[in-house]
Amino acid sequence: MQSTEITFDNLSETGGLFTALLHARYHHFIMVRGWPLPNVRGLEFDQYDTPDSVHCAIHDGAIVQGGFRMTPTTAQCMNSTYMLRDAQRGLLPDLPRDVLDAEAPQDPRIWEVSRVFVSDSLSSRDRMQVRTALGRSFAHLSQKWHIDGFLCLTSVTSALLTRRSGLELTPAGPRFDTAGEICQAYHLKIRTPIRQRIATERPADIRNTG
Repeated sequence: MQSTEITFDNLSETGGLFTALLHARYHHFIMVRGWPLPNVRGLEFDQYDTPDSVHCAIHDGAIVQGGFRMTPTTAQCMNSTYMLRDAQRGLLPDLPRDVLDAEAPQDPRIWEVSRVFVSDSLSSRDRMQVRTALGRSFAHLSQKWHIDGFLCLTSVTSALLTRRSGLELTPAGPRFDTAGEICQAYHLKIRTPIRQRIATERPADIRNTG
């Protein structure tokens, strides 16, 4: 199992994996969960998949088993910034304007995490391995990109599972129903022991997270 960072700077090497990630997102969020998200030819994407964002794929060869997208809260593309702030600005009618308890930050050291998923086709044991790989990837990328903390929007059930992978989540807004799921915004931070362990790992250790 590998964890690969995908940016527009390395897209010439990771383009095939990026396409596979968008295919996996389509299957997870649209086919399985029924979310009404933008898509074309079996790819799920939206206005936040821009050069500002960093994507991460947890994969076994070309098979994507999980992933996430992270975007700086300073992002700006046309009229869009980042999802939670745009919801607060009333630009996303499918999300409540009171999605956050406080004003959405615009801070280069705070990033938004979105489209976090683990493949439903995996066994319970393999899903736990992917969640662990996601936690390690969060820790590694937060060091690389000098991130102090994250904001994320996820289901309450997924948040409970995420805590098992070495991440600290605290509520950042009220619970609400979307597409039949109870969701909530959270502050997300990497626990100190995870940060310390990542700091001692070689790059090869981080790429091969299985």
